[in-house]
Amino acid sequence: MCDLFALSAKKDYSAPEFLPIFAVQAKKNMDGWGIGFFRKHHSVVEKSAEQIFHSGQLHDSFQRLARVVKSRVIICHLRFRTSGLIDECHAHPFVLKFGGQDWIFAHNGKAPAIESYRSSGEPIQDAVSDSARAFEYLRDHIEGHRRHGAAPPMLFEALSDSIIQMIDQYPGEYNFLLSNGHLLFAFTNHRQFMVMKGSENLKGALLLTTLARGLTQEKWLRVAKATNRRGLLLAISGNDVVLHKSL
Repeated sequence: MCDLFALSAKKDYSAPEFLPIFAVQAKKNMDGWGIGFFRKHHSVVEKSAEQIFHSGQLHDSFQRLARVVKSRVIICHLRFRTSGLIDECHAHPFVLKFGGQDWIFAHNGKAPAIESYRSSGEPIQDAVSDSARAFEYLRDHIEGHRRHGAAPPMLFEALSDSIIQMIDQYPGEYNFLLSNGHLLFAFTNHRQFMVMKGSENLKGALLLTTLARGLTQEKWLRVAKATNRRGLLLAISGNDVVLHKSL
């Protein structure tokens, strides 16, 4: 099963310690990796279909990027293929532009029903997978709510409504991170998130991961999926969870 990592902070932040720790602990996911972040409000994604860990060493490009990336939001995905090919096009994160902003999306789940979805908008080129179709679905339906504005509560409600429609139409296991560089949204209906903030080592940032015990020996908060509902949606701004909702 793929694993996710995210960092959110009030200002540009680097994660040279935590990204390698995440990669080593999630190294069982051997079908590709990717790191997404924002530079001057534009998305930057570097990804590969190569193994993150080989012959006892982390991938050279991953280590280099972990040292230099700096952003208010950083998203990392280590892939274990459940659909699509093992190639760079199917590695996460994915990027789409809508509402006048770049959005980065990384998904961990299994929802074959949504592979039949066909967007009327710009598709994610060459990616034939449930993850790509889920991102397009959310884009299309958030765009439909755009008249309500781009303030965090409005975006949160637009996204939550879109998720409800998606799961009702295309049931499956969804677990994703979505960000426009200002807000980080995290949704799950089949796994948990582990969250840490307030650590001296973090100096004002928040970390989130799907790894069951977190990344370090420090105290991590377990955020479990909602029970008997469609799932749990979080909105994170800076180093705070500002909105949360069981759908």
